[in-house]
Amino acid sequence: MTAGNFPQPDWPGKLADDPGHDRIAACLVMDIGRADQWAAEVLSHVGRVRQGVDASWEMAMNAYILNVGPDTTEIAPVYDEAGESPVTVRTDDLELALHAWISRLLESPD
Repeated sequence: MTAGNFPQPDWPGKLADDPGHDRIAACLVMDIGRADQWAAEVLSHVGRVRQGVDASWEMAMNAYILNVGPDTTEIAPVYDEAGESPVTVRTDDLELALHAWISRLLESPD
């Protein structure tokens, strides 16, 4: 990836034109960006919930609020003016996407 090219989110099982997967991708680009350490921190929190260490985890980021549960995660816009509705995704899809995003960032650092 060059400085002018931003990576496109992709992960095993990602479906084109799926509202949940599109929202995960938007969250990766807009809230995680190229910050692999931040992505790893988010992944750590998601993992803690999936493993039952924490019952849930919520974080407001730049564009979206994640409300992570063991099975599903709600990704809601931070600002109502955005005109977006909250979307519920499978937490394991979010986890897979974060793993793939981190790998992609580490393979092609700026």
